[in-house]
Amino acid sequence: MGSRPEHDGTLDPEPSTLTVGELCARIERTVADAFPDEVWVQGAISGLNRSANGHVYFDLVDPSDEMGVAAQATLPVALFATPKMLVNRILRKAGGIRMHDGIEIRIRGRVAYYPARGRVQLIMSLIDPQFTLGQMVAARSALLDRLRTGGLLDRNQLLELCPLPLRVALVTSAGSAAFADFVHEIEASGHPFRITLLDSRVQGLEAVPSVVAAIETAQGLDVDVIVIVRGGGSRTDLVAFDHERVAVAVATSRHPVLVGVGHEIDRSVADEVAHTSAKTPTACAAALVEAVDRFVQRLDTATGRLSGLTSLHLGSAGERLVIGTERLARAARHTVQRNTIELDHAVRRLQLAPGRRLERADGRLATASARLSALDPAVALARGWTITRTGTGRLVRSIGDVGTGTVLQTTTMDGMIASTVTGTEPGEHEK
Repeated sequence: MGSRPEHDGTLDPEPSTLTVGELCARIERTVADAFPDEVWVQGAISGLNRSANGHVYFDLVDPSDEMGVAAQATLPVALFATPKMLVNRILRKAGGIRMHDGIEIRIRGRVAYYPARGRVQLIMSLIDPQFTLGQMVAARSALLDRLRTGGLLDRNQLLELCPLPLRVALVTSAGSAAFADFVHEIEASGHPFRITLLDSRVQGLEAVPSVVAAIETAQGLDVDVIVIVRGGGSRTDLVAFDHERVAVAVATSRHPVLVGVGHEIDRSVADEVAHTSAKTPTACAAALVEAVDRFVQRLDTATGRLSGLTSLHLGSAGERLVIGTERLARAARHTVQRNTIELDHAVRRLQLAPGRRLERADGRLATASARLSALDPAVALARGWTITRTGTGRLVRSIGDVGTGTVLQTTTMDGMIASTVTGTEPGEHEK
């Protein structure tokens, strides 16, 4: 590249100076010449604004899956009131498609330069609804395939729903009709539900991060189930529930997730990955009420069976108690009778025993007395026996007890004889 010559600071001899209007007019003619006919262009809606005079303004950008990433190219679009009526008729005929932020569309319009704002814009005249529907269907199908491959499609469905799901984390827009319908159905049941509201946007560009954040918050709560509800709307109104981030958050939740989004025909991806899907917020609440009703019914049935078994066992036990009481009474009577007879016998034995014992004692006493009398010295003395002692009182039993000169005292029946030993002579048995 050659070097740019330095400017010497002098002005051109014949300067060509345009006014802003002249330049804008020239740009406008240039744009018109470059785009003599209307063109078709596709992209995602951003910053949609419906004005009070019936016009609609938004930017058309290349779609991105990443939230918060600035668009690389932006095209301002203006849909004026008159062509808007035609566009709305086309959208209604296509099944209720509604333009809002994040929706991918294919539109036709005239490229024009708007001098008052100094910008090029597209003056929209028509829309291709089939493009939007096709994009939604294709994106939904591709997402379901990815979820199925990753094992997430039925992951939340495998979680066991608590038999008494009374603690509920409710993800919805506070004060919305969906919130009112859900709470009304819950309160009408009379069951002691405890609802924790996680206020969330459910439509528009902020819906996806808002719903995901609410589901993540619910993971740390002491709840039995997470419920996501939203009122009815067009297919495009519910596009947030076909987003991959929402689907993954639902699929990987550690709590069972119930989805009640008010659409009548198509199921969203969130419906597909949720534990349970209901048509409306009211139907979603009814499903919880029904689960609690079933638990209460099972409890009542079990209570009835337990009461019946208790009555049966009590009746049987009562009968056994009556029979046992009668047997015990008979046995007691028999025992008392037997013991009475034995007691009578014992009393008689006791009454007779002292006399018999006294008789035996008298006999033994008489025998003892007789024996004692036989041993009485007075009796022996009366029979002629005597008792001899030395002067010192020692009893003389043998001639060896005395010697010549020993003084003796002999006791007889009627007195005492004193004598002196003059000699002794042994008996025959001593010789």
